Amino acid sequence: MNKVKKQYVAAPIFFLVMLLDSHLTRTLSAWSDGANVWKTHLLLLILMFCVPKFSKRYMITTAIILGSIFDLYYIGVLGIYAVSLPLAVWGMYLLFNLLYQNIFTMFFGWIILITGYELAAAGIQIIFQISVINPIFFATNFLGPTLLVNILFFFIIYYIVKVLFRWE
Repeated sequence: MNKVKKQYVAAPIFFLVMLLDSHLTRTLSAWSDGANVWKTHLLLLILMFCVPKFSKRYMITTAIILGSIFDLYYIGVLGIYAVSLPLAVWGMYLLFNLLYQNIFTMFFGWIILITGYELAAAGIQIIFQISVINPIFFATNFLGPTLLVNILFFFIIYYIVKVLFRWE
């Protein structure tokens, strides 16, 4: 399959992963009775694995579109994820160009990426006074569980992608 066909196939897959991602987030948060926020980032993870395979222009354009859809459908305010998601993809390209790609650098890059992504989203919400964020709740009940669940998903999806695409 050539690169253009892969792009046509990838976009709907990204959209479906975004839907799955949001449903998993809501399910995990419901299971914890609102005490913790377990936010999954499967879309970011899939985008991270696709960065070496697609052009920067395609990935950032796709991130803008998906971020806008996410904003309009789930939040109702355009701009939070329409800005945060392309910034995260741009950060992925920076990390990909700077670091040798193995499981350890991808793992630590993944942790940095999630933390930066959530801080950017929270910063946008604070700057535009969309919400008030308690820093202690954010660190302990939001960022901690989010990192935990996404580290688990990283190792599961990393080995699936490695087997499917025969990556080194």
